[in-house]
Amino acid sequence: MATEVGLARPLITRTRDEPFTGGMLTEISLVAWRSLKKLTRTPVMLFFSLFMPLIWLVMFSQTFGNVATPPGGRYDYVAVLLPGIAVMTAIQSASQSGFAMVSDIESGFMDKFFVAPIRRSSVLIGKLLADGIRMAAQAGIILGIAFLLTVVAGWKIPFATGVPGVILIMLLSSAFGVAFSGLSNTVALRTKNTEATMMVSFSLTFPLLFLSTAMLPSAVLPQWIRDFSTVNPVSYLSDASRALVVDGYDWGLIGKAFLAVAIFGVILNGMAVMAFRAQGK
Repeated sequence: MATEVGLARPLITRTRDEPFTGGMLTEISLVAWRSLKKLTRTPVMLFFSLFMPLIWLVMFSQTFGNVATPPGGRYDYVAVLLPGIAVMTAIQSASQSGFAMVSDIESGFMDKFFVAPIRRSSVLIGKLLADGIRMAAQAGIILGIAFLLTVVAGWKIPFATGVPGVILIMLLSSAFGVAFSGLSNTVALRTKNTEATMMVSFSLTFPLLFLSTAMLPSAVLPQWIRDFSTVNPVSYLSDASRALVVDGYDWGLIGKAFLAVAIFGVILNGMAVMAFRAQGK
């Protein structure tokens, strides 16, 4: 009997805090796959996250095009606005991360994660990986539609860096979206309320955009907005993306954009990690 108990002991001593036998990468990939698969069941959410950016791309850019078109005629105002629309897409998509978190909490699915033999960090990283993939795809759709309208409707968008530049813009937008998801997830985990998550996410969208260089270059902004834009990560992302669209590679701007996104992401996702660790205790 003692021998049987001794043999059985290794089978029952493992807890949820110990590694899953499949490894951390397996855990992350399974959580990410589950999150992406869940999106296919609610495609309307994907549509609405693209609806407002498409309105700005098709209507806002044309309404104010004659007023804000840069001199020289090399490109239209839509080429200046396009990076800001890519950022807007990322922000709109980031709010969905918090909605999904609240949904998992309300359905009890998150409790299953907490008692399963899986690292808690794998759960959060897997969800962020799925968010990043989704945001990159959505930014790609916006850029693809802009290119199509350039060909069909005669819009003047140079796309100076071609396909590699478009991929880089998608990467920048995705990285910013993942960083901003930290705020959405923090509010979701702290409040467990969809309305509160929506209010915080949406109320920050337009201040972040208008108090930055997303809509217009820094040179034409009022001084007080220009001053604020220097501490707004959206400005660094917009400047780098705009250069990729209208001028070419500016590695100084690109480096600053990634650095700003990294700092922004560490702060916000650090808050989300602390809120996540407080769950299930």
